[in-house]
Amino acid sequence: MRTFALLWLALPAAAVADLQATSRIDAVTVYQSSARVVRTARVEAPAGDTRLLLRGLPDGLVDDSVRVHGGGTARARVHGISVERITAEVAPSAEVRAAEERLEKLSDEDRSLEDREKGARSRREFVESLRSTYSEERAKNLAVRGVSAREWAEMASFVAREQQAAAEEVRRTAAARRDLGRKIQAARADLQKLQSKRGETTKTVAVELSAERAGTLEVEVSYLVPQAGWRPVWDARLSPEKGTVELSLHGSVEQHSGEDWSQVKLALSTAQPGRGLQIPELQPRWLEKPRPPPPQPVPRKAAELRAPAAQAVVARPEAADEGFERKRELEEAPAQLAEGLLSAVFTAPRRETVDGAGRARKVFLVSLALQSELSRVAVPRADASAYLAAKAVNGTGAPLLPGPASVFLGDEFVGRAQLPLVPLGGELKLAFGADDRVKVERQVVERRHETSGLFTKDDVIRYRVRTTVKNLWSKPVAVRLMDLVPVSREEQVKVAILDGTTAPAEPDDPMKPGVKAWLITLDPQKEKVVELRYEVRFPRGMEVAGLE
Repeated sequence: MRTFALLWLALPAAAVADLQATSRIDAVTVYQSSARVVRTARVEAPAGDTRLLLRGLPDGLVDDSVRVHGGGTARARVHGISVERITAEVAPSAEVRAAEERLEKLSDEDRSLEDREKGARSRREFVESLRSTYSEERAKNLAVRGVSAREWAEMASFVAREQQAAAEEVRRTAAARRDLGRKIQAARADLQKLQSKRGETTKTVAVELSAERAGTLEVEVSYLVPQAGWRPVWDARLSPEKGTVELSLHGSVEQHSGEDWSQVKLALSTAQPGRGLQIPELQPRWLEKPRPPPPQPVPRKAAELRAPAAQAVVARPEAADEGFERKRELEEAPAQLAEGLLSAVFTAPRRETVDGAGRARKVFLVSLALQSELSRVAVPRADASAYLAAKAVNGTGAPLLPGPASVFLGDEFVGRAQLPLVPLGGELKLAFGADDRVKVERQVVERRHETSGLFTKDDVIRYRVRTTVKNLWSKPVAVRLMDLVPVSREEQVKVAILDGTTAPAEPDDPMKPGVKAWLITLDPQKEKVVELRYEVRFPRGMEVAGLE
């Protein structure tokens, strides 16, 4: 197979015979903000010069991205490739007329059903009025001629039969009109789709070649479309018995190119075309006296401003159609993974179809199992709950891509979270909901205000905070307890930890000064108390914000 780039070269029109090629999309590689589409065509090429035409391609394709591969029994050479922009003047008249006739026929049926429904309603109203009139007339003439019980029974039976028949007819016609209404709506949409082709702009790729002899030629034409992309979507499932977090990666693919990708070989790539092609350069940094800023131009009137045309972008809704629980007995077929120097490509195990109007298609890519460390995390200063959490090290051999995740505890859906980018060897931390069988209670049992100093007086506020953690489980649990000591930004304000404080399990994090952490292992039905004692000292009369 040989590859040919786009050349703006054309043979003389009089010497070239046009050959229409029927093509289909065979493969698509989707990047995060674009996609490369590969179309295939098989033609019988005559000997001599030929212009192979592939019509109806999307208007948004990038012209200079067109590439041609070819091979076959016809010994052909490519002399040039061109891209022509075509605007349709009228829609196919035969198709439009057929769609109009179908819509007219359905509308006539609907009017006929409407007349039947109106007739049934009128019939029911007439029977009801007849019953009332008959009753009034017979009541006035009772003295002249009496009415037997048989006559009343026959009249009542007649009215009941007629009303029931009319009601059934109304129900039948109403149901038929509902079904017909859906058909009319579909027919109207088909007609609008055909009529919208008036003025529709497409592109035609013309491949100019010459063949030494007639024969079969198989051609692959690839091009880039910017109105496409994919994003990672995760399922995070915790198995407490195994102590593992299973991560299932899906790719949510969307494209707005206008052409459907039907039954194509679909590949999702982590590469970002165009990124990193320009290496930044450092410029000299000059130190000089500051100069006054230049005068600002007088703004023009709003009517004189013209906004640039907006480029088409791929919509990425966060909500998704991600789905919730899945049956555990069903297994998802994984994609084939090919890792390159700077990116990875996931190829779907079967051919996929992606709608060209932006409907998202979710494709399963890979499942990863990470050995995790389970604990409960409690931050009672902010929330009295203890949260079940898992911490795992990314040892998968590749970074974990950022994206939304549906979180499961076993087979139970517990919510959604945002998975961050986790590099190889990095830590993944996920929460799986509040554990009601771990009780946490925090109390400020003492807040004492004193004054100290001989010559200069200081205000001293001493705090004593007691946190009680209780395990109601029938098995031991580990709890990571978090609390906070205020940090001073003023030189005159001093904060000190006092004796009697339970020693934290680890030193302070420089990125989170003042945050204290204790690791507690609780036996079944047992509790432990953590003491935090500290003082804040500052000059007397000074106002200090942030005190507890």
